[in-house]
Amino acid sequence: MPDTLLRALPLVLVVVFLSALLYTLARSRRWRREHGASKPPLVDPELTRFGTPFSPTRVRAARLVRDGCVADDPATAYVVVLLAERELGTPEDPWRSRSLALLLLVQLQLVLSQLINRGAGTLFILLALALLVGCTVALGWLGERSARRRRERVERALRLNRAPAAGFHGARRAQGEEPT
Repeated sequence: MPDTLLRALPLVLVVVFLSALLYTLARSRRWRREHGASKPPLVDPELTRFGTPFSPTRVRAARLVRDGCVADDPATAYVVVLLAERELGTPEDPWRSRSLALLLLVQLQLVLSQLINRGAGTLFILLALALLVGCTVALGWLGERSARRRRERVERALRLNRAPAAGFHGARRAQGEEPT
């Protein structure tokens, strides 16, 4: 009886995790349809004034946005504000990281079935299962946590750089250069 139960365990787990994966994929699709999750435009005319995405100003600004820091000059602060508003304007699908974690769990069932087919002991199989599930749950939690922390840093960068960027924007307007 335990041998039959042990052989059926991967099949049951695959069905459970695959069902959960399909549920999260459906929820993700529904979320994207309701929130209109779209990618920002590939070429932003306002940002192109400061060079390509690999120009020193934009690379420094992207690093400041990522770290949530204040820029040392108004032009970079303006680019930081543009990049931060662009990133905050793109809604993030909360179901994405859950789907990826469940996809990993479904794939890890192959490892479990290989252990069973090779005749590994029950204790070793249960320990491997607990380790796989624990690592996958930890990966899902870390994905959510890193997305939340990244958003907080972007909001902090936006808050810190608004005043210097307003000075740059005001100086450009005084020179008669109106943004497009």
